[in-house]
Amino acid sequence: MRILLHLFALLALAAPLQAGDVLPLGKFKIINSAGFVERSGIREPLGVDLQTADVTLSSSEAGSLLLTINGSEIVLYEIENGLAALTWNSGNSSVLGSADILDLSTLESARDVPAWGANVDWPKLGTVHLVLLPLRQNAYTGFLISHPGQTTVVRQMEFRKVFGPMNRPDPRLKPSPPPLN
Repeated sequence: MRILLHLFALLALAAPLQAGDVLPLGKFKIINSAGFVERSGIREPLGVDLQTADVTLSSSEAGSLLLTINGSEIVLYEIENGLAALTWNSGNSSVLGSADILDLSTLESARDVPAWGANVDWPKLGTVHLVLLPLRQNAYTGFLISHPGQTTVVRQMEFRKVFGPMNRPDPRLKPSPPPLN
């Protein structure tokens, strides 16, 4: 059973994107914030993954949204009617549903919340579905969905705009104590 079938069927209806005019572009930090594995109708949550990666979002000459991560570029195409065109079952999981995304956006209607997607060949997973939706002016949420065998794996991602100077010390490193005079 493909729980997100409707979501991906709409990727074929992709139209050009005009992201540079209204949406944040530039550098983002990305983290896998939720997810689940579904086998035989039973969902199990994915383990917590606190690793972050750097992502750059830009608008291509053709008007598509271009996601660059680890040196790879992924072109995402606008999904006609945005969030309103997407359906998925987030029940029995901590994955955001469409009502959650609308509430987190600054927009009034699901039709007004843009969405982008693409089918992508992913190492060790085969063809995956990648969907991206804005949450506010400096954040996106995304879903990476794969179907290995009779299993569905959904990973929810958060994209947060990078603020401040890029030369800050790594917060995970313990600072040296100040010298004693």
